[in-house]
Amino acid sequence: MNDSKFDIEKIDSRLSSLYSSHEDKLAHYDSWADSYDSDLINDLDYVAHLTSSRTFLNIVPDRSSKILDVACGTGLVAEELRKMGYQNIDGTDFSSEMIRVSRARNLYTNLFQHDFTMPLERQPLYDAVICVGLFAFTVPGIANMFHVVEAVKPGGICVITVNGAAWKELNLGAAIEEESDKHGFDIEQVVCADYIRSENIDCRILVIRRPENR
Repeated sequence: MNDSKFDIEKIDSRLSSLYSSHEDKLAHYDSWADSYDSDLINDLDYVAHLTSSRTFLNIVPDRSSKILDVACGTGLVAEELRKMGYQNIDGTDFSSEMIRVSRARNLYTNLFQHDFTMPLERQPLYDAVICVGLFAFTVPGIANMFHVVEAVKPGGICVITVNGAAWKELNLGAAIEEESDKHGFDIEQVVCADYIRSENIDCRILVIRRPENR
């Protein structure tokens, strides 16, 4: 994307309604579940599940790792991870309809509903987390990112995407640095990658490690 101001109203309506704080995201995702894959991949040239999974493969080579797929949606990320040889994957999403669709694909060991504006009170913790599509213009915000990071064991790794349009528009790089200082997690890499090609929206893939002592 160029550096001009991002205009939410000019992008595809399926995205603009999600990026607006005036919309009910849960209702939108529930109603979108059955056509989600086709709309994203065929119409919008969505590739975040591919770019994030490749990054994850480079960072988490142990295929036996216990993984949590946060904001798992219909299972696009888990499908890629399973192709790469990962088998021990749990999924979570705040949309019950997205979970219904992903459950039918038999990609996950466990599936459960959760809203990451709140902490995940679930044991045992995971070896690694992948989180694609959760952080953009609206809730959950960057101030909730530590809830995702704390789903991994101390020393565990998280691969988290942030919408590139929101990154620029809302100066989210600075916000994430503040959260890192506040909650004590380490940002090891920030990678720029393709996200939704039809709308010229990229993303930042963050590689975050939870310190051993927290």
